[in-house]
Amino acid sequence: MSNTKEVSEWFGMTVMIDSSKAYEILTSIKPKSVVYLFSAGKDSALALLATRDVVKDFCKNFCKVYIVYVYITGNTHPDNAFVASYTMEWHRKHYGFEPIYIASPRLFTEMMCKYGFDVPKGRWCWSEFKDKPIREFCNRIVKPILCIDGVSPADSRTREVYVTSEIQRIESRGLHWSWHPLFSLNIDANQKLNILKQYQEFRLVAELYERYGDSMNCTICPYKSRVKLMKMSASVLADVYRELVNLCLHSERWRNRFALLQTNNLEKYIKCGLV
Repeated sequence: MSNTKEVSEWFGMTVMIDSSKAYEILTSIKPKSVVYLFSAGKDSALALLATRDVVKDFCKNFCKVYIVYVYITGNTHPDNAFVASYTMEWHRKHYGFEPIYIASPRLFTEMMCKYGFDVPKGRWCWSEFKDKPIREFCNRIVKPILCIDGVSPADSRTREVYVTSEIQRIESRGLHWSWHPLFSLNIDANQKLNILKQYQEFRLVAELYERYGDSMNCTICPYKSRVKLMKMSASVLADVYRELVNLCLHSERWRNRFALLQTNNLEKYIKCGLV
């Protein structure tokens, strides 16, 4: 096997994964379970694309591979769920990876109206709708566990704190490691999408961004940029989201932010080149 595996080439740019390094990681951890955390977003899709061949080759004799998708009850857009299912089922057929669909029994809109987004400590949306279901799944599978995701320090200031290396042991979870294969990948969002477009199994992921400007795993999110909120207005019944926010949230800050979801202002957004 060569020392590097070419994943994709776009306008002369080559994204490489060092197969020897990947094998070294897998051999040192010796996982019995490999878990891809997949949201149908560009980053988790690229992490899957970049590592799937070496993981399949390593795990054929040593471990089981899962692709875990978390449906955010009451907030994930149906298009995201269908794109995720297509991509996961494709990998079941062609790679033998097992799709796992999980969700919290709570409803996102219920929690949003009850707690709002101004929570001093932690993020209930993350802890209740993603972290807790993932933990419960991981408690049921064989350890050691290696989770592969698409996060990197550049994603947010919060991630700069906890994503400190490409391989991290999750001390609070026993024999559990996280692998962030995009940790040092220095390419922008458009370059990532251009790579994904070259693969039939990831083409629909790229189409989510072309339509909504986002993966839509979470439709309403306080961390979406203003431009994403404006673009989303072009493709969803924006008034419904805005009216619920106005009714339920006490924070003027968040009401003003989601006021960008106004279908009748689309012409203005388009003229400004924001959509």
